Amino acid sequence: MGRYRWISLLGGAVIVVLTYFPIIFVVSNSLKTGRNIFSSGVFSLFTQFNYQNYSTAWSGVSRSLVNTVIVAAAAIVLGVAAAALGAYAFSQLRFRGKELLFVAYLALLLIPSTLTLIPLFLTIQKLGFFNTWWALVLPYAASAQPLLVLIFRGFFDQIPNELLESARTDGCTEAQVLVRIVAPLTRPVLLTGAILVTINVWGDYLWPTIVIQDPHRTTISAGVQQFVSSFGLNVSSGGSVFAAFVIATVPMFVLVGFTMRYFVSGLTEGATKL
Repeated sequence: MGRYRWISLLGGAVIVVLTYFPIIFVVSNSLKTGRNIFSSGVFSLFTQFNYQNYSTAWSGVSRSLVNTVIVAAAAIVLGVAAAALGAYAFSQLRFRGKELLFVAYLALLLIPSTLTLIPLFLTIQKLGFFNTWWALVLPYAASAQPLLVLIFRGFFDQIPNELLESARTDGCTEAQVLVRIVAPLTRPVLLTGAILVTINVWGDYLWPTIVIQDPHRTTISAGVQQFVSSFGLNVSSGGSVFAAFVIATVPMFVLVGFTMRYFVSGLTEGATKL
């Protein structure tokens, strides 16, 4: 047993190193000058501390960072609210063909997003949203619906019918039941939906580059690429490039670090609740 324990510990250590070394490598290079990055070895870490790189990177990507926060906030408001309404309808309301419609709704998860790029782009053009934030907000909110509805419905199904019926007996409409009873009881899963939308917005590179031409309206992934491209083949800018990567990544680490407890409970609590 002791030998297998050491093997498992060694395997875990290798996984940890492979996971975190690239992050440490990027942070280390973000503090070096460009020429020092190319002259030093891969394992030459934190041999230089040039904080000017972060000032340069911030001036290049700060606008994109703010744009991403705005787009993510708007997508969360629309996407989470719409998913909560849809999940509540599938969970609590009775209508013909509900389960068949729900299965058809979930089937959207099986469609690769790349297959929808052209029709979605044409739709955005027809609506006059090209090169506007609506071209980002609406698709992000819509693409989150199947997964969020699936997660939310699992939670809504766990709420006792007696509690909801009591609210209806007291004169609450279905909208009031959702806002006053269901939403407060399901805050973890609603927060989970908000986190999932944020991660999708933050990490998406392809769609912003398709529908946004104004560099002042692009989001962080495309903004970092534009910042990197602005230096061309200038090797002296390597440290600023790595600093831009760090600036783009830190908000997600902070978000996940502070909300991990709610995120995990939002994904798992529905299986054991009540």
